[in-house]
Amino acid sequence: MLKKLSSNTYIHIILVFAVAVLAFLPTLKMYFYMDEWGNLYEWTHNYEYKYSVFPGEVFHFLFKTFGLNATGYYATGLLVYALSVVIFYLFVSRLLRNKLLGFIAGLVYATCPIGINTVQMVWTYVAEGGYPLTVALLTLLYLIVGYFQEKKIYYFILAAVCFLLFLEFEPRRVFLFLPLLFLFDYFYNYKKIIPSVGFFLRQATFFLIFVAYYRYNVTLSNIILHSGVAFWSGASTFDWQTKANFSKVALTSPEPLISLTNILLAGPWIFLSERLKGHVDLVDIKQVYQVVVITLAAVVAIIAIALKTKKQWGLLLLFSLGWIYANILGFYIFSSPGVNDAPHRYLSLAAPGYALFVTLSITSLYAFFVRRNKKAKPKLKKVFAALLFGIIAVNFLATKINFDKFNDFHGTPARAFYKDLKNFYPTFPSDSLIYFETPPSAAIKYKLSRIYGGNNYGIAATIAVFYPERKKEELQVVRDYVLVEKFIGNDSTKIDRVFAFYYDKTGLQNKTEETRAKLREKI
Repeated sequence: MLKKLSSNTYIHIILVFAVAVLAFLPTLKMYFYMDEWGNLYEWTHNYEYKYSVFPGEVFHFLFKTFGLNATGYYATGLLVYALSVVIFYLFVSRLLRNKLLGFIAGLVYATCPIGINTVQMVWTYVAEGGYPLTVALLTLLYLIVGYFQEKKIYYFILAAVCFLLFLEFEPRRVFLFLPLLFLFDYFYNYKKIIPSVGFFLRQATFFLIFVAYYRYNVTLSNIILHSGVAFWSGASTFDWQTKANFSKVALTSPEPLISLTNILLAGPWIFLSERLKGHVDLVDIKQVYQVVVITLAAVVAIIAIALKTKKQWGLLLLFSLGWIYANILGFYIFSSPGVNDAPHRYLSLAAPGYALFVTLSITSLYAFFVRRNKKAKPKLKKVFAALLFGIIAVNFLATKINFDKFNDFHGTPARAFYKDLKNFYPTFPSDSLIYFETPPSAAIKYKLSRIYGGNNYGIAATIAVFYPERKKEELQVVRDYVLVEKFIGNDSTKIDRVFAFYYDKTGLQNKTEETRAKLREKI
């Protein structure tokens, strides 16, 4: 029975999908956050739709489908994430020609906390640089390993077409695919340090597609539209010089090694780092260099053992390590220099690389010790199974705690905030002033600023998302009582257009009548 379960693809798919959904289920409690507000204001106020990039199209489609029901957006992201786990299972199963190892890798990926802060914003979770990007990468890798194993050219042609398509879908992130495809081809087919001519031809194909897209705006849609390749010289906005300068800094800085260590240690390090906060500066290489050195030394030892046990495993460990590090460097160079924490939202693309590394590390160590002492095989099997289960369990717990923490900070309060605001006042008159008062607590003030902050049109536009009959210019939002008095001046008729609220850890309270009475006393 167990033997059948260990090789049953359908059961594996159902289980990894279910575990992924269970691990990310708390995302359904999340709410719109920061970047979303500007787009939501535009669409609730019938701005002319101008997006020309695929992530914008996706976000707009979700708005047309779900409106202001945030759960629908996050449910979509949850399904995309679970789909990426399934594709990763299929990829590893095919890569290692072992469904059980694919299943283990799928469980590790489904539960790991790497990059899970991607889900904080709908924009990254569902569209930009989030799990759809992971689906795209895993699809490419699956097609390429199919080409290597079956020697059928249509796999490679399809991979090249998909690469051009994915560049168009998410132009700000797919550049990361190029080094990953290079590393995978190199280590999967490794025989000599200098690879074969076929390797260079394959990589030249992807590189030319990359350059054609970024330099000459050659896209799949333009090819279809013009029935051929249309080169638009000078169309690129890619700042090569700036990125080259960032590359020099990233390649010589020790900080990416901290990020690499955080990712490799995953859940256990997240728990430990929480306890160390306030005592150790976790982004200062001088204070954490011992952890970094010990971790990387252990990684080198594991890779050496894997190469000795089964060369393919060792080479794929090198690839998985390169997968993680290329992602870290990519976002140091192109997006967020200084990122060091494992859950950072831009590191989600590294999560499958981490899962592959953990799976192959445990497999290699198990095979190594069994070879040295075959009599201990039953005992070793239990030990390594317990180790694997422990890693999955700790990672799952770290993921859940991280989600719950963010929901306590933002998701739950934000949902309640806008629900209460709408219940208190289904609409606001034109030229209204909305005053939010808070206790002196810096934490409460910050939480409130994150509930309605991040809108490129300002706070009033965020509130106006829920009042489409009001433009942002028709509402003022202030947090200083002096500005309320300034708004009234000597005109008592304006008092009825003042709406006051008190926000603390218990939520939003309506103080409008009290505030209006106080204002009338002064006039």
